[in-house]
Amino acid sequence: MSKINRRSFLGSVGGALAASGLARRAVAAAASDSADLVLRGVVVLTMDDARPVAQAMAVKGGRIQAVGSDQEIGKLVGDRTKVVDLDGKCVTPGLIDAHSHVIGFGQMQLKYVLLRPPKVNSFETLGRELAKAAREVPRGEWIVGRGFDEFKEGRFPRRWELDKAVPDHPTLIIHWGGQFGVANTLALKKADLLSADAKDPYGGEYLRDRRTGVPDGVLIHYPAIYSVYQPELDEREQIECAEWGMKQFAAQGVTCIHDNFCHPKYARAYVALEKRGQLPCRVRVYPYVPNLRMCQVLTERVMRYDGPLVRLQGVKLAVDGYALMHNPPPNSPQMELPMHPRDQFNEIIATIHRAGFQADVHAVGDKGVDWTLDAYAKAAGSQAECRRRRHRIEHFPFRKMDSIRRAADMGVPVCIQPNYIEVKAADFARKLGRSSKSLVETMVPLRSFSKEGVHVAYGADVPAFPSHRPMDSIRSAMDRKTGDNRRLDSSEAVAFLDALRHHTIGSAYAAFDDKDLGSLAQGKLADFVIWETDLRQIKTGRQAAALEPRATYLAGKVVYQAT
Repeated sequence: MSKINRRSFLGSVGGALAASGLARRAVAAAASDSADLVLRGVVVLTMDDARPVAQAMAVKGGRIQAVGSDQEIGKLVGDRTKVVDLDGKCVTPGLIDAHSHVIGFGQMQLKYVLLRPPKVNSFETLGRELAKAAREVPRGEWIVGRGFDEFKEGRFPRRWELDKAVPDHPTLIIHWGGQFGVANTLALKKADLLSADAKDPYGGEYLRDRRTGVPDGVLIHYPAIYSVYQPELDEREQIECAEWGMKQFAAQGVTCIHDNFCHPKYARAYVALEKRGQLPCRVRVYPYVPNLRMCQVLTERVMRYDGPLVRLQGVKLAVDGYALMHNPPPNSPQMELPMHPRDQFNEIIATIHRAGFQADVHAVGDKGVDWTLDAYAKAAGSQAECRRRRHRIEHFPFRKMDSIRRAADMGVPVCIQPNYIEVKAADFARKLGRSSKSLVETMVPLRSFSKEGVHVAYGADVPAFPSHRPMDSIRSAMDRKTGDNRRLDSSEAVAFLDALRHHTIGSAYAAFDDKDLGSLAQGKLADFVIWETDLRQIKTGRQAAALEPRATYLAGKVVYQAT
């Protein structure tokens, strides 16, 4: 059974990995202690520098007993050992998604009206889907949709354009990225926002009719969206959405997920599934705080849960929404709007630091990244303390070399979404303009991060991004192709095994899990994936995207089996 304790999750990380000679002696010493499970005749890509490749692996008590040759591991086979001959297949560590929103993913797929392109790409197709949904919902009840991107009309619809399709239902639609929304007139009326006197919320903005000053329905950033309406799931629905989302990830070889925008109340769904034995992945929870007061309340009152599979890991906040830039182009107010005044932002970081939590900041723009690094340095007081605490940055898509080197020196892990190239490059190019062409060409600078020594992690960021598949992230990291199939600066591309390393040991580091997860070495947890193909042969993004796991194991037990 899980237990609740107040032990800080920020304990020191263990020493260096054992050298290969010591590992071989450990195999011999353990020969009398037979394994529970042995995989042999396999290519084991360990992500462990001491022994990068092995032929066999032994598991005992949910942990890796040894990796080595078929002959070495054969000594651990006993009468009760389950032996699996894999005939040249491949085993890797379980993949770690360092940034996704599992319950939100399930909520969008199971509870919302899906407005994804290409099905929805114009006001006409949007209206058609909303009107269809309205026929299934009693008059006066809320309709919430998510997933729209760009429209053929070249802008977001206004409230009166939604009214044509849904005049009798309060309606809120949310952009696929989660940063923008549109509400119809009835929704604004129910939220008491249909007035020129309506004040913009802290960290957000209502776009307004230029003639009357009344909000026109377009909502900028989370605070504005959720001031109109924030759908809540009951306990049964939370568990339903969490369970559905976890199964999707496990089927892609993911064995650990960092939920970086989770209400503490919703985190109970993970604990409930853990206690029932129905959780196929580990979860690291980062509750989101919208302001300083909520941060103070959270850090003072939250229980530090540390169960077998679920752990409260840190606190999430955002410095920007779309992108807070040093040199925003004209007529791009969303690139000049921070989520917090700078002094308030610094104090939130200091509050998280003093409470002993790991800070986790959404920072897209180059100015937002610099604000975040400054706040970490101020809160920690020294580079050594920064490295010890591993406060992290989410996104960081633009190549600004002084910021990259500073993140490396401070030991700040960066969780990036390679799919930024595919789904956001064209939008950034339009909004930033020609003067910032190099920013777009070099975005998602994975080679620069690695060269400078930044600890890189990958996360799909669903439902804000379209795909939850790690191999789609790896494909984008390798190919660097935009949505219209244009390749960006290839000097920032990485090879398959480097990208796989980011999605395993790199992502483990980002949540203080590198002593237990992310590589296959003696004593680590037996979270691994079996693949049909020797992954050393993967050379192209297309090959990577075609990969599907044969089986996913958590603590030595099958949690997904391909049919």
